[in-house]
Amino acid sequence: MMFKVLILQSLYSLSDDAMEFQINYRLIFKRFLALKSSDRVPDSKTIWKFRETLI
Repeated sequence: MMFKVLILQSLYSLSDDAMEFQINYRLIFKRFLALKSSDRVPDSKTIWKFRETLI
């Protein structure tokens, strides 16, 4: 799921904070990430840590 977050972030040129907001705001992002409305959304720090781990 986190890899999909990075794909969306790259496609839409979003910052980590903006990505967190968009996952909460856009239903299509949640569907693409296979998140239910009750699931926790990764915060901006988690997104940043995952990207840094890949690098």
